[in-house]
Amino acid sequence: MPTIGVIMIYFVGNVPGFNSYSIKSDKYTALLAITILFIATCIIPLFIAVLLKQLKMISSLQMPYKEERTIPFILTCLCYFCAYYLLKYHLKLNLNGLIFYFIFFGMFATILGFLITLSWKISVHMIGVGGLAGILTLLSKTSDDILLYPLIITFFCAGLIAFSRLQLKAHNPKQIIVGFCLGFGCEILGLFYLVGH
Repeated sequence: MPTIGVIMIYFVGNVPGFNSYSIKSDKYTALLAITILFIATCIIPLFIAVLLKQLKMISSLQMPYKEERTIPFILTCLCYFCAYYLLKYHLKLNLNGLIFYFIFFGMFATILGFLITLSWKISVHMIGVGGLAGILTLLSKTSDDILLYPLIITFFCAGLIAFSRLQLKAHNPKQIIVGFCLGFGCEILGLFYLVGH
């Protein structure tokens, strides 16, 4: 999900109200950032989940019990932080500032999700798709309609994911809704906070 959001930010460029953060990166820089983010937030967490399954530290890749989610959550948060630090402070890539904030607030939502998981199960899938829906909703403020269909597709996919999680009995409706609202809210509220500062 973070990778898709970054791709959208790159192609959209300027967003009304966020022009001071808008930088049009060259294709090489953008591709490097997208690759690093994809590896850090998709490939590595997936590898970790498979490894934990092989080590019998989790019962399945679905991680049906909240107790099983502690280690994957911590490692995923660490992956987010490493990607953010690597892109912003180590490589110092000349990227659209919204990309850094999108990653940061996504990491913040993941940390909140982890804290909630300590006492209550929440849908990680919906946190991710909620964050993507949040950034696309914000980016849709652009003058053209290039994000209309991606936005519609994202909300449609959110519905499908929610339905599938319910059908699998992996979550109840409240866990689905809270997960989506957490991801969506962190991106929207966080990025709108930037407008006033």
